[in-house]
Amino acid sequence: MSSNLNAAPYPIIRQPAPRLRRWLLAGLAGLVLLGAGHALLWAWLAGRMETELAGWVAERRAQGWQVQHGTPQRGGWPWAVRLTMPAVQLAEPGGLGWQGETLALSLALPLPRHLALAASGSQALVAGPARLPFRATSLTGSVPLAGHPVRLQAEAVRAEVVGGPLLLRRAALVLPQEGAFDLALEGLAPPGLPPAALALGPEVQFMGIQGMLTAPLPTGATPAMQAAAWRNAGGRLDLRALDLTWGPVQAGAQGELALDAALQPTGRLTLTLAGLREGLAALSAAGVIEPGNARTLLALGSMLQRTPPEGGPPSLRLPLVLRDRTLAVAGFTLMKLAPVVWPAQ
Repeated sequence: MSSNLNAAPYPIIRQPAPRLRRWLLAGLAGLVLLGAGHALLWAWLAGRMETELAGWVAERRAQGWQVQHGTPQRGGWPWAVRLTMPAVQLAEPGGLGWQGETLALSLALPLPRHLALAASGSQALVAGPARLPFRATSLTGSVPLAGHPVRLQAEAVRAEVVGGPLLLRRAALVLPQEGAFDLALEGLAPPGLPPAALALGPEVQFMGIQGMLTAPLPTGATPAMQAAAWRNAGGRLDLRALDLTWGPVQAGAQGELALDAALQPTGRLTLTLAGLREGLAALSAAGVIEPGNARTLLALGSMLQRTPPEGGPPSLRLPLVLRDRTLAVAGFTLMKLAPVVWPAQ
């Protein structure tokens, strides 16, 4: 039996070369410096956010806004700077505002480009003394640090209104530029719908509104004073598109709306209506209109329907005029509208 007494009992552990050792130490020092720099950036940005928030609140209060919130709490390390505020209340001088249990403001690191908003808990929309409480599984927003667009999104909204809960599956609001807006609602189910509306279905599948305000909304002591100032400044709503899908009916509108001397809506619209046959069939089956009247309306509508040049189902195009709270279609009075009552405070 041979023996190898000269063999090493353990593997030889070689020490790293001096150059490699220097590179490892330099890399470790770089990581430490990078981490320290990131920590300094996070702390500086958190302080800057608190300063900007305090300045914004002071500026709004000087303009007559009601702004209240609890002490901001820092968070979000290491990839974001977040300020979370409890008991937030925000209302402009006319009384329109929002209240929330918690609101978080966040900036993503290392290169923040927009301010992210996230509200949670119980919330409410306010208009003077009126208050509309609601909850949402998600209510978020994005405000660019420079320019537009501003975006707000909500998921699974439940609001308590007279007659029962109002449900909304999804909502999105985009403000692409000053005065412009694009609102989209999906799965809107209001309570207490009249039989004519229920015949089309318990839920509005989609409602979209795109518009432009020709004058900024001014501040004022009351909503009525704000509305009058806006009207006197030449305020007008250019309705670029209003789209509605409800059951078998699809409707769209374009036109202009303003306020008259009595602060009531006035204007002209062009209405496009598709799904006439299916809509009349649903109303007839629900007993809203007599079958004979449904056939008469369908015969009249069929003569006026046109197929769009780009294709699609036949549709009606009807001119609408709103004046003195009276809505007229093609020169015929359709209905008298209830007056808009502006809150006293």
